[in-house]
Amino acid sequence: MTDQPLPTRFAHQRLDAYRVAFELFRGVEDLARDLPRGYADLKDQLRRAASATVRNLAEGANRVHPKDKAARFTVARGEVGETDAALEMVAALKLADPAGIRQLRTLADRVAAMTWGLIRRERSRGCQRTSESGH
Repeated sequence: MTDQPLPTRFAHQRLDAYRVAFELFRGVEDLARDLPRGYADLKDQLRRAASATVRNLAEGANRVHPKDKAARFTVARGEVGETDAALEMVAALKLADPAGIRQLRTLADRVAAMTWGLIRRERSRGCQRTSESGH
């Protein structure tokens, strides 16, 4: 049996924002593993926010209605903001390599920008649907 890639069945697998968010999630997981004892709350929040970003992007991409998509993407944008804030706290407490934190924060910024683009696109699609239906 060969290791052929699975066909892309889900919309989120075609989203660049999802791929970058997943890269951020993996980096956060690596960083969280190495945080010192005594910072369990910060570690947990950092991991949860990064994983929620990925999950909400996937959910939004796989929704049908533009308003539903925009709502999930808006939550994802909030979660990536929370991820960035937690990374900033890790940096302020000098708990990890500054270059690694900077790289993760750059990814978070990219996800936020890409997600904002998705939100705007879905909002405009929602307005088009409304005007087309005469509401």
